[in-house]
Formats: sequence, C-alpha cells, structure tokens
Amino acid sequence: MGLRESRVVDVLHCFIGVIRDQVLHVLQSDARRAHSGPELRLAIPWRLTPCRKVGGSTMQTPWPGVILITGSSGRVARRTAELLAHDGHILRLMTRSPQRAPTLPGAETVRGDFSETATLKNAFEGVSTALVVSASGEPGERARLHRNAFEAAARAHVGHVVYLSLQGAAPESKYPFSRDHYLSEQYLFATSLPCTVLRNAFYIDMFLEKFDAGGVVRGPAQQGRGAFVSREDVARTAAAALRKAPAGIYDVTGPEALSVADVARRLSILVARPLRFEDEAGDVARERLSRLEPLAWRVDLSVGWFEAIAAGELQRTSDTVLRFTGTAPLTLEDYFRAFPELLRALHPGRDRALAR
Repeated sequence: MGLRESRVVDVLHCFIGVIRDQVLHVLQSDARRAHSGPELRLAIPWRLTPCRKVGGSTMQTPWPGVILITGSSGRVARRTAELLAHDGHILRLMTRSPQRAPTLPGAETVRGDFSETATLKNAFEGVSTALVVSASGEPGERARLHRNAFEAAARAHVGHVVYLSLQGAAPESKYPFSRDHYLSEQYLFATSLPCTVLRNAFYIDMFLEKFDAGGVVRGPAQQGRGAFVSREDVARTAAAALRKAPAGIYDVTGPEALSVADVARRLSILVARPLRFEDEAGDVARERLSRLEPLAWRVDLSVGWFEAIAAGELQRTSDTVLRFTGTAPLTLEDYFRAFPELLRALHPGRDRALAR
C-alpha cells in the first residue's frame, strides 16, 4: 500500500473510531436513563487500531469522543478541562472530591480514586481518550496507584492515554518522583495501550513557595539549570495531545534553561523586592529540613528536587509546546504577568510557611 492509500485508510479509521465513540456514548447515556435496575453496561464487540503517525506528522483526530480527565480538581487538570470544554469536547471529570471539580458545559463529574479500583471501572468505561495526572503520595506507592489507572484504562479499551510524567524520568534520577514516574511509565507501556507521555519540566511557580520570609531560596542546585515550564503551557499541551493520535514521549519545557539564581533575580524584578539563591550542600540541606519535616521521604523530595537541577536533568529545552499548540511557551515574565495573582506568595509581610 502506498503512502497516499495509507493516509486515506488512516483518515477513515480515525473518523469511524470517532463515530463509534459518539454512538457508544449516546447509547450508554440513553440506557442509563431508561434502565431502572442494576447498572447496565453496553459493549461494542470490535475495536479499531488507533490512528498513527504517517508521512512524518501526527494526524489530528477531529473529535476524540468522550475524554476522561483524572485529578480534575487540580490546577493543571482543571485548566486542561477548561480548554477542552471551550472547544466543545465531551468530558468526564474524575476526582476524589466531586464538589471541588469545575462546572463546565458538556462535562459530567464522577468520583474516582486510584486506590479504589471499583471507582476506576466506572470512570474509564466508555471513554475514548484519558488524561492521567499524577496521584499524590509517597514515591513507589504513587507508581502503584498509577498502575491501577492504566490497568483500568486497558480493561475499558481506552484508545489513547495521555500521561503527565516528569522531564528526567529515569531509574537513576536524583529526584524521587522522577524515579517514580519512570516506573509508572513502564507500567503504562506494559498495558500496550496507545499512549502519549508528556514529561513536564518542573513548574516555574514551584519556586514561589521555596523562598523563606527573608527572600532566600536554599538548596543543593549549584549552578545547574532547568527549562522550567508554566502550568499554562503544560495544560495547553495536554489539551492538544488529547485531540491528537498517540504520539510517543515528549519533554514539555519552557523556552530557556535558567539557574535558580536566574529565577530569583528575575522574580525579584517582578515583585520589587530582593530575592536571592544560596547554594547549600546536600547534607546540610537534609539536616536543616529534617528539623522541620518529620517524614524522611518528604525531605528526600525537597533535597532531590534541587539535586536534579544540579545534575542537569532538566536543562534541555524542547519545541514540544510549539509543536503541539502552535504557540511558543511563555517566558517567566510573560507567565507571571498573565497570572499576577500567583506572585502574592512573594509579597513582603505575607504569613508564609517555612520554605521547603
């Protein structure tokens, strides 16, 4: 089969898959309204091979059916849902706390918890595409929770899973959550589900809570650099990925690699107060933080966050945001000027928790 014929077949598969998802969604909705007995499940006894990359570019799926957003009360998931709802997509919003989920047109809210597999069955059934956002918890345990979600998606025959991972995900990473994300990715790949893995750089606004009351951020980052990214760009990229065919693994980064000292200096200009970075040896940081945090794994996270920056795990920039969204990623200044309320964390005199 030639390239031209292959493209035609792929387009037909995409549209037939979309029609199938829409029909299934309508039938299930009608059946639930009409059926007064035990919960009714409908099944279509066939599946199509998901759309694939052809001719060097990822084909755009014009309407991916019902999209599941996990962790929908969180900042990135909520913003992703808002972007998709604005474009008219049918959404299912999963959260452990349904009262905290956003109210959006064309969206239903379901309770779901990665630790409760029965809730995952209900959440994943009947969806064509799913965004799996990281669960909260201790490294290792968190990866097992993610596995529950991936296995639920596999049982529901979800056609495309988009997983939000971390740049630098690797078994030898300095950052415990990056090691955890690597393990989670292996669990996802083991299901053989069509997927897109978005490895996000550290969020640029994570720095805001790391400055102490005196405007100092301390940690063993040395002169390392990171391509820190805005949550807005992460949400826009996730929303775009959910509209496309499965596309592999991508780093999602900001436009430039900054040192922690660079971040402090540029934030200082925005908030009109002195902010600075003090490098700190790893053992000194661990001892200092252990006096404030009784859980050793949380201390490991705080120290490892800076050590990953020092090791250069996040220094590489990518064109993923531009490639997926058609718009370049926001600079530090552009992001905080667009969302100035985030900078309240650095206002002098604010009652703040001890920097971690």
